Amino acid sequence: MSLADPVPSKQIKLLSWGVLWLTVAVVVGGALVRATDSGAGCGESWPICGGQLIPDIGNYHTAIEVSHRLMTGLLGFVLLALFVLVRRDFDKAHRLRRAVFAAGVLLIIESLLGASLVLFGWVEFDASIARLIVVPLHLVNTFLLVGAMTLVAFFASGGLGFRIDTGKRRDQLVLVGLGIVLLIGATGALNALADTLIQSDALAETVPGEVQVTEPVLRKIRTIHPFVSIIGGLALFMLVRYLAEGAGRTVRLLALGIQGIVWLQFFVGLLNIALEVPLETQLIHLFIADVLWIAVVLLGSHLIGGTTGARMGQSDKPVAEPV
Repeated sequence: MSLADPVPSKQIKLLSWGVLWLTVAVVVGGALVRATDSGAGCGESWPICGGQLIPDIGNYHTAIEVSHRLMTGLLGFVLLALFVLVRRDFDKAHRLRRAVFAAGVLLIIESLLGASLVLFGWVEFDASIARLIVVPLHLVNTFLLVGAMTLVAFFASGGLGFRIDTGKRRDQLVLVGLGIVLLIGATGALNALADTLIQSDALAETVPGEVQVTEPVLRKIRTIHPFVSIIGGLALFMLVRYLAEGAGRTVRLLALGIQGIVWLQFFVGLLNIALEVPLETQLIHLFIADVLWIAVVLLGSHLIGGTTGARMGQSDKPVAEPV
């Protein structure tokens, strides 16, 4: 970071963190739409609802779907406002401006994926093969969006730019950690869909030819996800412990936080199964997964990039690469 590098304003910093947590709220809202079978609350129309710009809220399914769309629209407007502020203060090559732009592109992709679910009828009780493909893709893009928003908040808080060097063990391990969380999240999205469809007896309403393919897959996923979560969670626990050795205070605290979140997710996951996946624990489970992803992204950012204060010789210095 050069001396001429402008410092983000307090307004940009606060707005960046606000956009991040609004993104998480939108993600959890999307899970609420799926868990309550409200994806068809506006029929097969998007972005208008039931052919109306201002729909008649006749039932809670429509209310939930409309609320989620409004929250997504609000997120788009707030992100646009942030981009205007960042564009005013930083040139187009600056890391913060690039991160906000990337977040905007991912939000557009996220909206298009959500729209495809509605327009093609891959909602409510649909158990088609296409939905099984789109759902994990949707989850991966969601995590990439949240990750981009996390980088925006990181850079707005004094985080330095960085490039991942796949030849360095430290960077390799950071990528492994991110990959573990993505894998757990993707299988978790399918597991949540399987829970919703199987418990609602939706498979009985699906085209017979597709049932022969999707039903065995859905039932296997309900077994695979807990296994992936346990193995992946333990691997992530040990990985961040290794990366935090000899690191600065922020990295050590993030590593401890990640380890705590892993155990909390184990507990909530078991509770979710024991209570037969009620809505409340599903949403809590997803929220904690988002927090875990944010913490891992921040850990990697601090390890590879560091912060302004670290480069100035303050206590929270970048960690030496593990050997």
